[in-house]
Amino acid sequence: MNAFSFSCLLLGTAVAAWGQALPKKPAETEAGKRWTDLNADRIAGDANGQPITLSDIRRQVEPFVEEIRRGKSDAEFAKAIESYGTETLKQIADRQLVIAEFKTSTGKVPTSYIDGDIEETIRRDFGGDRNRFVASLRSQGLTPLSYRKLIEDRIIFEYMVGQIRRTALEVGPGKLQAYYDAHKGEFTRKESVNLRQITLIQGASETPAEGKARAEAWAAALRDPAQIPATMARFKVTGRKTSTAPGFAEVAEAISTDDFAKQGGDTGWKPLEDINERVVGVVRKLRDGEVSEALQFDIPGSPTLWFILKREGFKAAGTDTLDDPKTRALVEERVRAQAIKDAVEKWLAELRAKHYVEYR
Repeated sequence: MNAFSFSCLLLGTAVAAWGQALPKKPAETEAGKRWTDLNADRIAGDANGQPITLSDIRRQVEPFVEEIRRGKSDAEFAKAIESYGTETLKQIADRQLVIAEFKTSTGKVPTSYIDGDIEETIRRDFGGDRNRFVASLRSQGLTPLSYRKLIEDRIIFEYMVGQIRRTALEVGPGKLQAYYDAHKGEFTRKESVNLRQITLIQGASETPAEGKARAEAWAAALRDPAQIPATMARFKVTGRKTSTAPGFAEVAEAISTDDFAKQGGDTGWKPLEDINERVVGVVRKLRDGEVSEALQFDIPGSPTLWFILKREGFKAAGTDTLDDPKTRALVEERVRAQAIKDAVEKWLAELRAKHYVEYR
């Protein structure tokens, strides 16, 4: 069996010291000196005969250092960065094992795959300028050859993990029901409503009375869709061309001034407790599919607003069941994600056992 070992004592002291040495301010000379002293590269471990260096770990940890440091004392930060570094070492080692497995069982990545990935990066991130790309690599301590190796390894890892994930995509009804039964409390719902809305604002050249008349005209037309074309012509509104007569969604897209306009006014499902009390009172009186009158809201110092609402659906407080398509889709997503996670972890455990994993 191939030897696989971690120099954990070395990692524990080196990463902790490195974390403590990260300068909080570039101007702090002493901290900068410790940073330089402790950033000298060294072997932190090896996986299947492949060395893993502190620079390999630093490259992955550095983007998250400030996030890890936030709100922590020096001692807490040192402990957190050590834990993060140790976990990163294990992840790098797992990648090395996966790559080794590919090379012994599958073969070689076609050169064209690697070339295509690199060319796409140059085109997307460097405007096609290869010199800028090479300069960027140099600033990261990489050469074109070492970068090519990184890309090859990434392609191999993603391919191998993808193969395992595909085996876990199928989830039977029994698993869905078992998950739902064990987590039923997560699918309780509060009294909620699905609304579409149109928001109108008093125009700069309108009086409040004129704005109100315009809002009421739109509300009347939306309650009697046959009037919509004439109302659009009256207010010189051009809607999106559709094969059917325009309805609430098309009018909302054309005239509403809020963030839901592009969605045809669809605000999605919301608990009633999160909605304005006056709106709740109106919504309760509507049937599904009915449109409200124009609701006027006067805000001191701002133009008058009018809301026109359409109730799309209403749910009493209760528990969603697997018969609900959205609930079933959510359960499927969670079960599939757990199945994929379990399959990948089992596979990695088998690889570690196969290649002999030892923690010192």
